[in-house]
Amino acid sequence: MPTLNWIGKDAVVKELRNDPRYGGFIQHEQAQARVAVKRRDGKLHVEIEDFISPGILQRLAQQSGVVQAKVADWRAMVDSVMIDTAFDGAVFNVVHADVPARKTDFVDGEYMLELPDGKTTVAVKITDMLGEEVLVTSTV
Repeated sequence: MPTLNWIGKDAVVKELRNDPRYGGFIQHEQAQARVAVKRRDGKLHVEIEDFISPGILQRLAQQSGVVQAKVADWRAMVDSVMIDTAFDGAVFNVVHADVPARKTDFVDGEYMLELPDGKTTVAVKITDMLGEEVLVTSTV
């Protein structure tokens, strides 16, 4: 079977990501969240301890000039938080939604909710400013 060689021996291969003439590419990395879910005083305590969106950070890096843009508070990257206190693994039923009224406001990041009876799976869906969603589940 003959070997196909579609790049000639004199061809120049450019990596577009590193060539500023072509604008570069953003390599997608999944956003990540660290969420603590606990029973406390007969309530369900949900706290988002940290959130990172590599996509947002890469876009900020591309847009910044001499001074590198920094995100001081993880909540600046978050558009909304939705919580299902009895997630069945298939259907996400929003029991609590934290969607700031203005774009300059932040989500709270810490929530005290009614605790369902018995063992339950809590699902926290975090949506970043680019629309990427992260779903974190915890059984308590």
